[in-house]
Amino acid sequence: MFSADHINFGFGHNASLLKFFILDNIYPLYKIVGDIMTNSVLKAIRDRRSVRRFETASIEEEKIQAILEAGRWAPSWLNRQPWRFLIITDQNLKQRISESVPVIFIMGLKEAPICIAVCVEPKEDPYHFIEDGAAATQNMALAAQSLGLGSCWIGVFNLKDEKDSAEKKMKEILNIPKTYRLISILPIGVPKYVEEKKRKELSQLIYHNNFQKTT
Repeated sequence: MFSADHINFGFGHNASLLKFFILDNIYPLYKIVGDIMTNSVLKAIRDRRSVRRFETASIEEEKIQAILEAGRWAPSWLNRQPWRFLIITDQNLKQRISESVPVIFIMGLKEAPICIAVCVEPKEDPYHFIEDGAAATQNMALAAQSLGLGSCWIGVFNLKDEKDSAEKKMKEILNIPKTYRLISILPIGVPKYVEEKKRKELSQLIYHNNFQKTT
């Protein structure tokens, strides 16, 4: 960890002036940023990864309830809260729905002790039901991370609502009413391993006042 004690330039008087400049101007900013990034919410955001393999260990009921509470407190348009959370623990059901997802997700769906299907009722929020379901999914994924668990956001929503889509197949398997849409499946458990991922530099993603970069 960087600290003021580490600053030693060894260049006489000018180095001393530089050291005091850093202590007065740069170090406080560094410390503020460092303190912010140790915030528990930001840490969960930064550390969350898509976990595709899980241990067989069960999850305490208190943690499951805390994760569902996180989903319940997600933002929604005009606070409509159009979501419903379907908890899947039956191994046969997990096996059946795993047949409708890409191969990379199959083992995780089977191994996770619990999967949460995030459903929404478009009639309750006809304008933003997709975002509402996505926000609830993200909240629960972050809650799982904060509790020492892992999750994998498996998006199954089909924009065209096609009859042969994974969404349609899973809705039938899970007996989800026709008026509801299935946004995602979230397997949750103790990770077997966690993959390291890189992110683009923030400078590549930020624009100011105008989307066109200026040189």
